[in-house]
Amino acid sequence: MALLERHPAKRLGFRIRVWLKATQLRQLDVAWLSEELGIGQVHRSRECWEWLVKDQSDARWLLQAIQPFARVKAQQIEIALRILEHRTDSIGDLVEMAEWADALSLLNVRSRGRRQNTAAMIQGFVSRND
Repeated sequence: MALLERHPAKRLGFRIRVWLKATQLRQLDVAWLSEELGIGQVHRSRECWEWLVKDQSDARWLLQAIQPFARVKAQQIEIALRILEHRTDSIGDLVEMAEWADALSLLNVRSRGRRQNTAAMIQGFVSRND
């Protein structure tokens, strides 16, 4: 998933982050990912357990490692890597990355209707402050 976050320390006031997540009913079914790969954290989430990778370099490494083998999630991996590898030098770059984050969200059935931060949020923020 890709998240658009307000971040006052960033020059443009926002950042786009890619998180990788696996959710299962039993802790054992996700704990091995953290143990085997040495990245990510396992957390309880409502009635499930999730393995979450928030570190951007870890996310990039894992996505690059699995990309050649991905079929169902290939398009999502491609967009996530594009976000991770893109520099944000201008508001135009940030808007473009936010649009990619929106596209990534639309490809994940479970994200539909849940993610509230979109490229429009940046446009509204920039318009008010120009």
